[in-house]
Amino acid sequence: MEFAPSLFSTKVSSGRRTIFFDVKNTKDQKPYLKITESSISKEGEKKKSYMAVFESEMNDFKQAIDEALGFVQQQAK
Repeated sequence: MEFAPSLFSTKVSSGRRTIFFDVKNTKDQKPYLKITESSISKEGEKKKSYMAVFESEMNDFKQAIDEALGFVQQQAK
């Protein structure tokens, strides 16, 4: 299986968990965001979860993230 190279990549690490944000192209050369959560359990078991956000969903996805983060920030006050 051939994997598409990342056009952009960044990550956030916290303890036993790392979240990768990779921008890749579909076969039609349209960008999408691949979010990967990689974690290690206390027993040492490795686990990965994936999520794809396609170009047509990005505005709604960003709006939902902004709303959720705004709510968390308001609760922290």
